[in-house]
Amino acid sequence: PVELGTQDILQMSQRCVEGVEQKMREKAALTKLLADLKRQKLQYDTKTGRKQREVDTAMQQTVEMEQKLRVLSSSNKTLSAEVAGLRAENERVGAEVEQLRSDFKEAVASCEQEQAEVEKLRQRVHTYRKEVLSEAKQRETVQQDLRATRTAQTLMSDRLSDLEKRKGALQTCVAKTFNLA
Repeated sequence: PVELGTQDILQMSQRCVEGVEQKMREKAALTKLLADLKRQKLQYDTKTGRKQREVDTAMQQTVEMEQKLRVLSSSNKTLSAEVAGLRAENERVGAEVEQLRSDFKEAVASCEQEQAEVEKLRQRVHTYRKEVLSEAKQRETVQQDLRATRTAQTLMSDRLSDLEKRKGALQTCVAKTFNLA
C-alpha cells in the first residue's frame, strides 16, 4: 500500500476536478450537440412530414391521374372506334357522293339532250302551225271560192231555168204564130 500524501491528494483532486470540468465541458458540448440534434431532428421531422404530405398528395394525385388515364384510355378507345366508323361512313358517303355526281352529270346531259329535242319539237310544232294556218287560209279561200261557185252555179241554174222557160214560151208563141197564120 502506497501512502498518499496531501500533495498527492491535492493533485489527484485537481486532476479529478479537471477531469470533472472536462467531463462537464464535454457534457455541456454534448448537451448543446443534443439540443442542436433535437432541433435538427425536429426540422427534419417537419421537413419529412411536409415531404410525406407531398408524397401522399402526389400518390393521391397519381391514383386520381391513373383513374383519369384509364377513363381517358377507355374514351380514346371508344372515340377511336367512332372515328374508324366515321371514316368508313365518310368513305361510303364519299362513294355515294361520287355516284350522285356522276348521276347528276348524266342527268344534266340527258336534260340538255331532252331540251334540244324539245326545242326541235317546238320548232316543228311552230312549222306545223304555220303550215296548218296556211292550209286553213287556203281552205278558207277554197271554201269562199266554192261558195262563190255554188252561188254562181245556182244563179246560172236559175238563169238557165229562166231561159228554158222563155225558150219554151217563145217556142209556144212562135208555134202559135205559125199555126195561126
